[in-house]
Amino acid sequence: MLKIISFILCSLFLTSAFADIGIYTYSKSGNIFFYSKNENKVLQLTHSEKNAHPVLSPDQRWIAFITRSNYIIPRACAFSLTKTNYADEIRIVDLKTMHKKILVAVHLDCDHARKVIIDPNDLQFSPDSKTLYFATSAWATSGAVHAVNVDGKNLRFVIDGNEYRAVQHGKYKNDLIVNQHRARFKGDTPLGTYDWDWLFTPEGKQIKLYKKEN
Repeated sequence: MLKIISFILCSLFLTSAFADIGIYTYSKSGNIFFYSKNENKVLQLTHSEKNAHPVLSPDQRWIAFITRSNYIIPRACAFSLTKTNYADEIRIVDLKTMHKKILVAVHLDCDHARKVIIDPNDLQFSPDSKTLYFATSAWATSGAVHAVNVDGKNLRFVIDGNEYRAVQHGKYKNDLIVNQHRARFKGDTPLGTYDWDWLFTPEGKQIKLYKKEN
C-alpha cells in the first residue's frame, strides 16, 4: 500500500530542495506566500484568507493552491472532504507574469463521480510542469485522480484511486502510482478486497502492479 508517510517525506524533500536554492512557497493565515532569494523578499500572493496547500512546479514558474469558493455544497455531495459548507477550487499563479486565475472551478455534478469536483486535494505537478494532477472524493470506496493543463485546458478524469503519486524521477518518470481498492476472485468466488499500488500512464492506462525497485 502506498503509505501516506511516503508523500510526507517526498513533500519535505521537495520543499527542502527548493529552499536550498532559495525558492519556496507556503501558506499562513489563509494566504499564499512566495520567497525568492534572488529578489530577497517575500511576496504575498493572496489576500482573501481562504487559501491553503500551495505547490511549486518543478520549473519554478507556477504555484497552484486550494481556495474556498462561494459555492455551497449540495446535500447530494455529502461525501465531500471539505471542512466547511463551501466547495473548494484550484487557483494558479504564473510567477513570470504574476497573473492569478482559477485553474479548476467547482463542478457540482454530484451524481457523476468522474465529473464532480468539490474538494480537490493533493496537488502534484508533472515533471515537465505542464500538467497539474489532483485528487477528489468520488465513490464510496474510492476517490478519483484528475488532471488539467496549466493553461486550464483539457481538464480530465484519469483514474479511480485513494492515493497517488506523480513520479518525478527514475525509471517510471511521468507515470502515476495509484493505490486502488479492488475485489479479488478465484473464478467466480469472491475472496475479499485488497488495496495495492498500480502503475498507470498519465492517460490512465494500466501498466502493471507497482513494486518498488532500487
